[in-house]
Amino acid sequence: MHDPGAALLQHNSGSWQGCFIRLHADGKEVDRFNTTLSVEEVEGMIQTKLTYLNSGQQRSMNFLELPHTMQVSACGGWSLGPGSITPFNWVGELCVVRGEERRRIVVRHGASGLDQVVYVIEAKGSTLLSPPRDTVQCQMEKQGDWSLWRPEPDVELLLDTRQRSTGDATVCGLRWSGIEGEQRQIVRRYDTNGLLQPLTDTWP
Repeated sequence: MHDPGAALLQHNSGSWQGCFIRLHADGKEVDRFNTTLSVEEVEGMIQTKLTYLNSGQQRSMNFLELPHTMQVSACGGWSLGPGSITPFNWVGELCVVRGEERRRIVVRHGASGLDQVVYVIEAKGSTLLSPPRDTVQCQMEKQGDWSLWRPEPDVELLLDTRQRSTGDATVCGLRWSGIEGEQRQIVRRYDTNGLLQPLTDTWP
């Protein structure tokens, strides 16, 4: 039986070096900054601490149980956001893991489409952090109602850039393809009533 908390800790515990890349609505990098993130379990409590290396600012979060709106895959990928949404503002955070590397996005949706996308590259252990050397300019294409952004050749961001109306279903997804064809992905879905849908393995 799938244990979300165990899967989350198995694949995400440790000390992560990170690079946060903020993207404009046209998919071009605005700026970037480096971080460290620690994730550990202490006496049954999951503790996280994010440090912004440019300012020294820290943000911590501790929880005994996973938030009820958090979805976790068997491979340790996860998404977090509200349990229900309106056509207006909401924020989704998604993460996929492969060994000692992760890819994450934080997507802020506004009333008129996307407000901001932050793309995060992370590594831990002996794996060196390797963000793109050049300024990121996402390749972009339409996929039905959604937009597909590629900040790196092997990473796809599934985004809803529309000015949404009441009754519009929506998604937010992240997929990372490996050298040998294996994929890590997570998709957060909301139905036409704005209600969070169960996690599935499908990619729209």
